Amino acid sequence: GGPRSTIMTACSSSAIALGVAADLIASGQVERALAGGAEGLCRLTLAGFGALRALDPEPCRPFDAERRGLNLGEGAAAVVLEAEPVARARGARIYGRLLGYGVTADAHHMTAPHPEGAGAARAMRAALRDAGLSPEAIGYINAHGTATPQNDSAETAAIKAVFGARAPEIPVSSIKAAVGHTLGAAGAIEAVASLLALHQGFLPPTVNHRRAEDGFGLDYIPGEARAARVDAVLSANFAFG
Repeated sequence: GGPRSTIMTACSSSAIALGVAADLIASGQVERALAGGAEGLCRLTLAGFGALRALDPEPCRPFDAERRGLNLGEGAAAVVLEAEPVARARGARIYGRLLGYGVTADAHHMTAPHPEGAGAARAMRAALRDAGLSPEAIGYINAHGTATPQNDSAETAAIKAVFGARAPEIPVSSIKAAVGHTLGAAGAIEAVASLLALHQGFLPPTVNHRRAEDGFGLDYIPGEARAARVDAVLSANFAFG
């Protein structure tokens, strides 16, 4: 019965949808909202990424030294966002709190990220400011991690820029090696993975990851999930442009 919007910003679409829904609640326009994304695999999408030479015919390997590209996936996820008093009044099971988000544009290239991850770093810093958190509060980063040479290098650089000397201590993983790159649905699916990590006390792994590229030097949770309790997760989603 309230406002509705379709957000189309490629691979960051459903992440931004969650932020817009949170803004509607924070501004008092609605008490609760349904936000998420869906993406079906189609030939046009496959052909487009093939033309960009961004696909790996083998299972993808995010942040791995021998990564060659992404695997496309399809799927959907949605979350119910509510003002906390409303959720508590109905006895809702609360999986986590959306504390803040950040949105930026690189204005660098139509498809390639800034090589030093400048726009990604600005988005991460904006999310921390909006959430009222210091970089030291983040216990896990659910990365965009597409397994393309450009993204993984730029994202690693952005994490190092934002978290500084502490960056190697923060577990970072990409679930795209397990579910594929679901494009417009990726942000919502990875938000659900982040919520489950908080709620159930585990960190999802970067499957297929064997050896990080020289100079990367972060903890990519290779191979298997890790039991851990963390208080705050940063979920990163990036898109063309």
